[in-house]
Amino acid sequence: MPAWFNSVWPVMTFSLGLASTYLTSFITEKRQIAREDKARQAERGKVLSERRETFELDHLVRLNEALQDLGRIAAQVHLVDMRTSNETGHYAGTLLPDGLSDTFLQCGRTVRMLRNLVLDDALRAQVAQAAEALHRPSMMLRAEAVEAQQVLNEALTILEEATQEAVAQRIREIYSAAEA
Repeated sequence: MPAWFNSVWPVMTFSLGLASTYLTSFITEKRQIAREDKARQAERGKVLSERRETFELDHLVRLNEALQDLGRIAAQVHLVDMRTSNETGHYAGTLLPDGLSDTFLQCGRTVRMLRNLVLDDALRAQVAQAAEALHRPSMMLRAEAVEAQQVLNEALTILEEATQEAVAQRIREIYSAAEA
């Protein structure tokens, strides 16, 4: 072997070792950055999912309560209109007592506000249908009392059997997903 080879060989070996170490460090660092980025994205997704579930759960519970209030006040309005019907012969032919009309309107507004925040389109449509059905008897001016009673019964059935059950089902789904 030539003499220059003995002096170049250690330098080449050192350079190849340095390049190999640098390449290994570079690849390791890239993998570590990718793992950390993936972990951050997973954590961000988890946080967003939890925030979404908390938001949805809070609004569904409030919506369920607002629907109960609307059903209760719709029944009270119906009873007042039935008394009016017994006295005058005309269903919903007079003004409601002070406060009752305002309470009915406020309950309707609350349900509409909370309905607009429902994330599931089908559930939002069911809530809209129930709210509309609960307002229908109060719009039956000069109708037959028996017909108004049937409309209210149908509205309460829609409210209890379809809408509130669907809201409760969605709440159970959220809790089930959170436990899993």
